Amino acid sequence: MVTLDRLILGSNAFEGVSYTSRSQSLHYLEHFGNPDNVVAVLAAAHSLGVKTFALSNTENVMAALEKFDRSKELTLLPVIPNVYEYARDASEKGVLGSVLEKAKRINMYQKIRLGLRALGKIKSVLSKDVFDLLVELIDFELAAFRPYKIGAVLLHGQVTDLALSSHNKGLLDLFFNLMRDEHGLEPMLATHNFGTLVPQLMEWGIKVPVMAPLNKRGFMMKPNPEACLKLVEEAGYPVIAKKVLAGGRLTPEEGFGFVADKKIISAVVGIGSVPEAYHSLSVGKQALKFTSA
Repeated sequence: MVTLDRLILGSNAFEGVSYTSRSQSLHYLEHFGNPDNVVAVLAAAHSLGVKTFALSNTENVMAALEKFDRSKELTLLPVIPNVYEYARDASEKGVLGSVLEKAKRINMYQKIRLGLRALGKIKSVLSKDVFDLLVELIDFELAAFRPYKIGAVLLHGQVTDLALSSHNKGLLDLFFNLMRDEHGLEPMLATHNFGTLVPQLMEWGIKVPVMAPLNKRGFMMKPNPEACLKLVEEAGYPVIAKKVLAGGRLTPEEGFGFVADKKIISAVVGIGSVPEAYHSLSVGKQALKFTSA
């Protein structure tokens, strides 16, 4: 298994995600719509030694990586496919329009590498539903991250939870095989249903790192906090804690203090400003006893 840093920078704020208010989401969308503001947070995190970055393939974030002069020193954890963006784009432009919009972000060299294989995949999915399309385009989307160091790849929680709810082990196997055999990368799973997912993974004989909510408030810990905490401590799965600050409802001191003594390998936190980066990441480093290289 890939060894991850104890503290990981997340990208929710960069993508306009807020669990506190609609106005906060709109602020994030406007503020981080300028890639320079993403770069500023990346630089602050880097200066603190936080060099692992979990992110989705969004235009502003990818532009920030191109602008940030230390981006090649980062270890990326792509979360793919970018379900939310595909769903939003598909509602506005249709499925094919969404695919073509994403394709614009891939440079000519990468398009040549993808070649007929990628084109064949696009043609093969036009008659399928949106979720099938997203799964088929995983390798297509992954191409954007190839110029950088990739530590591992996370299957988006919406897709993981779709496989869980439909009892579709084959969907997960497709992802695992695609990552390991075709890309030589370690697969991991994101989920919002940790307490239900892990028992199912155990039944299926699957053991991979899982990124899931873990916080003092029980925020998004499904089916309930007690079940999730029991599995974190007893199931033996490598856990990356997310939603550590309960969507902004906990201070960094409360959030990181809670997860610090749990059986987790890492914690990921989204950052909404440069001052927040210095405060939250400094607290996280101390609580998690993370000493950067």
